Amino acid sequence: MKIAIPSMGESLTSIVSRTLGRSPFIIIYDDKNDSFVSLENPGFQIQDGSGLKTSELIIQNNADVLLTREIGRKAYSVLMKEYVDIHLLNSSKTVKSAINKFLKKRGK
Repeated sequence: MKIAIPSMGESLTSIVSRTLGRSPFIIIYDDKNDSFVSLENPGFQIQDGSGLKTSELIIQNNADVLLTREIGRKAYSVLMKEYVDIHLLNSSKTVKSAINKFLKKRGK
């Protein structure tokens, strides 16, 4: 399973971004082989449609799950149409701790 998370930095020890569309990076974590890629978020620099640009990036990288603190209606709709499972986070923790908590809930 591939998990997408908006991040303030490029590593698993980075803090989860407060926003999806305006996060500097999107980290895609693959739990099958315990690996990740850090992608520059094209939505970070644009005024309008940042959530949609970010959603496109998540879909292009075949994410199955999105862990985020907030998500706009348009981005939510786009991701739901592509069957991305969206989970809202309560706090700004590290990317790795958010992943671990999610996987623990799923019984992995």
